[in-house]
Amino acid sequence: MKRILLVCTGNICRSPLAEALLRREIERRGLAAAIEVDSAGTDADHLGEQSDSRMRRTAAAHGLRIDHRARRVTRNDLMRFDVIVGMDDYHLARVRRLADLRSPDGGRPEFRKLGEFDPEATGTVASDVPDPWYGGMDGFERVYAMIARMVPPLVDYLEQAVVIGAGIPGR
Repeated sequence: MKRILLVCTGNICRSPLAEALLRREIERRGLAAAIEVDSAGTDADHLGEQSDSRMRRTAAAHGLRIDHRARRVTRNDLMRFDVIVGMDDYHLARVRRLADLRSPDGGRPEFRKLGEFDPEATGTVASDVPDPWYGGMDGFERVYAMIARMVPPLVDYLEQAVVIGAGIPGR
């Protein structure tokens, strides 16, 4: 089992969308028993709230339901998840700082930026997934399109890790 945690600021826009898209792709590929997905935020401003209504509407327009309540990344998450994927450098820096405070007996998760999996990326620096919260509906559509194109390569990466971890050559 590979466990992945997707992280944004408040856990009401980007990371819940990425979680829902990732779950859908994992299920489509028949990998639900091998890959666990969750999302959380670096900040506590929206704890317990539903995802942003604009993000839920955007997702619904694409046939995707987001049924998530915001939560904050915990030290326990750093022990439980194998891969932590941030939407931008700020998220990764915040979670890495928390990882430095975790108990020394636990393993360290792998940290990745979602933009590393962008098939349209050019150059060597992974792009950030911008926060649409401050703008209009067009920003939510752009973020949906970005995350939707990054999810299949991310699942390819996770599937390869599951296959190698299970010792299944050539699958």
